[in-house]
Amino acid sequence: MPEAVTLEQVHQVATRLFAGLGYDMTTLDLVADALGVPTATVVELTGGKRELYLQVINRGCEEKYAAVRAALAEAEPGRDAVHRFTDAYLDFYAEHPDFLALWTHRWVSDASDVPEIEDLYLRPLLRLAAPKIRSAVPDDIGPYGLLGIVLWCVSGFLNTGILAPGGRGMIKADDPDAMKFFRDILHIVIDRMLAPPQPHT
Repeated sequence: MPEAVTLEQVHQVATRLFAGLGYDMTTLDLVADALGVPTATVVELTGGKRELYLQVINRGCEEKYAAVRAALAEAEPGRDAVHRFTDAYLDFYAEHPDFLALWTHRWVSDASDVPEIEDLYLRPLLRLAAPKIRSAVPDDIGPYGLLGIVLWCVSGFLNTGILAPGGRGMIKADDPDAMKFFRDILHIVIDRMLAPPQPHT
């Protein structure tokens, strides 16, 4: 008789499977097999595949929100808040690659039948940060535009790395030197975006 499993154990296994295979390729049978329990047990604990996916996304986002809230709470409004948000976001996903992989799968149309994810979990993150940074962001970019650029830069680096200086090919996020190189560049780019717009000649 299989041992009882907890919802937390189901979430941990499902996170790894959704991150590795994507939502579309992950079945509840796979989750159950990995846990050594009947599929009916997983359904009873979670409600079903869609519900489990939303629980996994929510779990990761709550941890991310906590990290961002803590960073913003310590920040001065404006420029300092932008830089602290960026570091918190970068550090969170560098330390939680499975959660990043969930979003990466979505960008290639995974879980297209669960369209509400971005409105439920991405938009609130931007709404959390925007009021704290608004005073520093030029009107022609706006806080949501700036935050969107930061999010895409971070995701691109963590997924693919960055071209190393000096002809050394690509360097990846698991290289501390690469992380420092990218972080320094990203903060410089942010400062450029925060500069007042120049008049057109």
